[in-house]
Amino acid sequence: MKKIILLLSFFIQGLVFSQGHYTGSAFNPNDYFAPHPGWIIPVWYGYADMNYYNGSGHKSDQLINPAPGNPTSLSISQNVKTDSFILMAIYGGKGKILGADWGMMMIPMINSPTANIALDYYSSQTGSGTYVFTNKTIGFGDLYIQPVWLSWKKDKWTYALNYGVWAPTGKYEPHGLDNGGLGYWSHDIRLAARVKPIAKLSISLAATMEINQWQKDIDFKEGSHLTIDFGGSYGLNNRGDEVGFFSHYTKQVGDDKGTNGGFLTDQIAGIGGYGSYWIVPKKIGLMGRITQNFAVENRFGGTAVQVGVNFLFSSEEH
Repeated sequence: MKKIILLLSFFIQGLVFSQGHYTGSAFNPNDYFAPHPGWIIPVWYGYADMNYYNGSGHKSDQLINPAPGNPTSLSISQNVKTDSFILMAIYGGKGKILGADWGMMMIPMINSPTANIALDYYSSQTGSGTYVFTNKTIGFGDLYIQPVWLSWKKDKWTYALNYGVWAPTGKYEPHGLDNGGLGYWSHDIRLAARVKPIAKLSISLAATMEINQWQKDIDFKEGSHLTIDFGGSYGLNNRGDEVGFFSHYTKQVGDDKGTNGGFLTDQIAGIGGYGSYWIVPKKIGLMGRITQNFAVENRFGGTAVQVGVNFLFSSEEH
């Protein structure tokens, strides 16, 4: 059975203002590639503990913001903790499209305002002083849809082309404290490759470019970001249980536009591991993950933990 054990951790790691929707290490190493035929319904809970890091990469309570009309420095509430609940709908199609295995994905989510919402709130302030982000509400976030999910196989190699879009379905009001979304569309274009030197071992590399549109009711469009993901997995047995690691590096590669916003380039890296166990092979599986960020500049970073259950229906062998 081709295994797919998905967790899109970008929902719960916590992005920040002028960061976009996608965070690296959002997929496990095998999950850039189209799933086996049938439906997969993952249900996840995630917790993240994030702190703000300045342009020098140091944990800081001072947000430097040279945007026109905004103060040059704010004292902020440094720590942001978030909770998220994610329900995914993943479909692996039968047959081929352009000679490739194919699938589609849709992911609504319910979350508390994440670190990206917190820094969006901080960045929009127009007076110096101390600002504390204390909102604890939970609501719908932005919706991710991946209509293009293609994978080609050749010997020990697999190649993938993915396109996904973030729809601004979460609540958003300019400078709102209880926003659940970012208020703009984002487009993710991804190329990935995987090699299996032996049957139980796989190594993958992926590059994702995220392109963002203008923010609702705000004269601001954040720059594009490029993320490189690298990881590997090892199969423990014939049931499909596995362990693996993942890592990523994200860098802003485009300039911000408009008169609002931080106008500071940013970066973040991370590394983590996961393990999976199938309670009922090909039917019900458990998985846990942990991610630690480092090399963080002009954004929030920290530790994220996720646990979840996957339900498989009408799965078939390729």
